[in-house]
Amino acid sequence: MPAVTYIAQATLKIDGKPVTQKLLEDVLQIVVEESLHLPGMFTLTLRNDYFPARTEENPWLYDDTFKFGKSIEIVLISSPTEANEFDMGNEVSLLKGEITAIEAHFTPESQAPIIIRGYDISHRLHRGRYNRSFQNQTDTDVVKKIIGEVGITAGTIDDTGGPYGFGDPVGYIFQENQTNMEFLRERASRHGFELFVQDGKLNFRKPSAKTSLDLKWLREINSFKVRVSSAEQVDSVEVRGWNYQSKQAIVSTKISQTQDVITSTDRGKGKTASAEFKDSPKMIVANQPISNSQESDAIAQALYNELSGEFVQADARAIGNPELRPGKTVRLNDLGKYSGKYYVTETRHIWTQKTYVTEFGVRGLRDNDLFAMLSPQPRLQPGQTLLVGIVTNNKDPKKWSRVRVKFPTLTEEHESDWARVVAIGAGANRGFDCLPEVNDEVLVGFEHGDIHRPFVIGGVWNGKDAPPTNVDRSVVDGKVRLRTFKTRTGHILQFVEEDKEASKKGVYLDTVYGHKLYCNDSEKKIELKTSANHQIVLDDQNKKIQIQTTSGHLCNLDDPARKITLSSIGEIEITAPQKITLKVGGSTIEMTMASITLKTGGNTIELGPAGINASAAAMMTVKGASTTVKGDANVTVSAPIIMMN
Repeated sequence: MPAVTYIAQATLKIDGKPVTQKLLEDVLQIVVEESLHLPGMFTLTLRNDYFPARTEENPWLYDDTFKFGKSIEIVLISSPTEANEFDMGNEVSLLKGEITAIEAHFTPESQAPIIIRGYDISHRLHRGRYNRSFQNQTDTDVVKKIIGEVGITAGTIDDTGGPYGFGDPVGYIFQENQTNMEFLRERASRHGFELFVQDGKLNFRKPSAKTSLDLKWLREINSFKVRVSSAEQVDSVEVRGWNYQSKQAIVSTKISQTQDVITSTDRGKGKTASAEFKDSPKMIVANQPISNSQESDAIAQALYNELSGEFVQADARAIGNPELRPGKTVRLNDLGKYSGKYYVTETRHIWTQKTYVTEFGVRGLRDNDLFAMLSPQPRLQPGQTLLVGIVTNNKDPKKWSRVRVKFPTLTEEHESDWARVVAIGAGANRGFDCLPEVNDEVLVGFEHGDIHRPFVIGGVWNGKDAPPTNVDRSVVDGKVRLRTFKTRTGHILQFVEEDKEASKKGVYLDTVYGHKLYCNDSEKKIELKTSANHQIVLDDQNKKIQIQTTSGHLCNLDDPARKITLSSIGEIEITAPQKITLKVGGSTIEMTMASITLKTGGNTIELGPAGINASAAAMMTVKGASTTVKGDANVTVSAPIIMMN
C-alpha cells in the first residue's frame, strides 16, 4: 500500500488573536519541540527582506507584533491526502508558549530572517531560586500553590495523599535554594510521577499511556533507529530507610515494571536480557531519608520503571502528525522483532510551507536519572554522610569506650568497625563517661568520609524510645526549664531552672532504689531521704534542721525558737568514752567514767567512788513522807544548833 501523506496548514494566535494572512505567508518554518522532561519550545522563522539602500522597502514589519512576554499559540490543521478539504482534517493546538528571545540572521542574499523563540509557560518555573518551607500540605497542594503563583493552569494533578504524600509525621518540607521546577521535579520523582506542560496546562500525574496510535514502517514512518541494551538492567530494586517512629528499618523491593508505561517489543524485557549474565544484580538505594513504606515503595517502583525504560531507546521520523505527543504510547508495526509498544517521551514537529514531518524519541522515564533528581550533586557514598546506627556491642577490647553499630539503612547483617564515642570533656582520666547501650539508636559520622573510621556523635530518641521526661514538663513558654539525665536502670539526675507546680528550681537526684537527694533552690533547703523514709532536712529559709527516722525518732534544731528538741518513741541514750557535760546558764551536769557532779548557784551534788557529797550555799532540805538515815558504821550529825521534832 502506498504511503499515506498528510498536508497541514499552520495558524498562529498572538495574545489569543489570530494573526493576519500576510504574516502566515511570511512564515518560513515552525518547529515545536516537546518533552516529558524539558519545557516545550517553539521556533518561528519569518521572511524579512532587508535592502538598506532601498528606502521603499519596509523591513522589520512585525516588530510590534512579536514582543517579549507575548503569548503564542501554534495550531496545525492536518488532513490525509484523501481528504479534499481541511474542514475534514484534525485541528490540534501544538503548543501555547511565551516569547523569550528574538533574533535576526543577516545573509548575503539581502535577507534578515527573524527568528522568534519561546517556551511553554513552564519556563516560568525556571526563573529564580527560593528558600521556603511548606507545612502540613500534600505534594498535590504544593504543586497547585506554586503553579498558581506563576499563573500556570492546572491540567491533570493526581492526588498524592497524606502530608507530602506518605503520611510523614512531621508534615514539613523545605525548598532549598531551588528553582520551582527543580523543586517540583524532586517531589514528582519521589512519587514516580511525571511533571510536564502540554496544551498550556501543567500535569503532575502517575505515568500512564494515553490513546495509542498505530504506525507502520514505510507508511507513516520513514526513518527508525532503535537500540536495546542490558547495561542498566537489574533483577530487582531495593530501597532502604529508617523509621524514627517505630525504630525499624524500612525495606521495599520491586521486581517488575509498571506495564502500561514501559516500552515493550518482541526483543523481550531488560530483566530477561540481564539474566543471560548468570547473576541477579540488585540496585540498592540507601542514601535517601524515607518516612515510611509507602514512600519507599513508590521510589523503588519509579526507579525500577526508569531502569527498565533504558532497555529500549529509539528515534523515528514520521510524516507530520500533530497527534504524536509526549506521554502517549504508539504501536509500531512491520518492524519485525522491533515491532511493539513505544512510550513517546519527546517530539519535534517541523512545518514549512511545503512539508510537515514529526520526529519522536523514546528515552524511557528518566530525565538524567532518578538518583540525580533525588540526590544533590555530587552524589556521596553513605560513608560521606551521616548514618543512623544501632549499637550492637559496647565491650571494647582496647578499653577505649568504643562501640560497634549496624547501619539498618545499608544492611541488617553486618556491623561497623569499632567507633569512638564523642564525649563531653573527654581527656586524660577525665570527662563524662556515658557509653550508649546495646540497641540504642545513635548518629554516626566518619573521619574524612571513610566508612572504616566511624565516630558516634550522639544518641537520638525516636517513636519507640522516648525521652525520659515529657516535653510538657521540660518546656515552658519556649524556655527549657528541666534537664534530665536518666540511666538504663532508672537513676535520675535533674536540673530544674524554673518553678512549675510542685517542681521547684534546684538539682534533684533519685536512685532506682528510692534514695533521694533534693537541693531545692526555690525553698532554700536540702532534703535527704532514704528508701525506708529516714529523712534529713537542712532548711535555710526557716533556719531549721530536722532529722527523723522511719519509726518517728525526731531531732529538731530550731534557730528562731532557740530550741533543740529530741523525741523518741522509746529510750534516749547518750554515750561518751570520757565525759559528758550538760550546761544551762550557770548550771552544770558533768558525767565522767568515775563520777557524776551537779552544780548550780553554789550548790553541789557529787556522786563518786567515795560516796555522795551534797553541799548547799544556803539551806539544804531533805524531805519525804518517811525518811531513813542509816550508816553501816556510824552517822554523824553536826551543827551549832540541832533541832529535832
